[in-house]
Amino acid sequence: MKKISHTSWNLRMGHSPVLVPTGSHCPLNGLWRPVDSSAEPLFVFEGSIMPTHRGGTAEWMLVATGNGIPDRARW
Repeated sequence: MKKISHTSWNLRMGHSPVLVPTGSHCPLNGLWRPVDSSAEPLFVFEGSIMPTHRGGTAEWMLVATGNGIPDRARW
């Protein structure tokens, strides 16, 4: 598996939301939801490729980390 550098990601919770486009590597285990949709969040593992949404590309927002702690940026 390819090593993922987290230096380019803003992973600080509480400031701006963590956003990742379809086709990019997931920076954190957690629940992700498309930004422009009210779809149910889905769990994506760190290092996985972010999925498509409804057959197209999407910008994904982290809504809860893999440890179950909600991302404060969504409030």
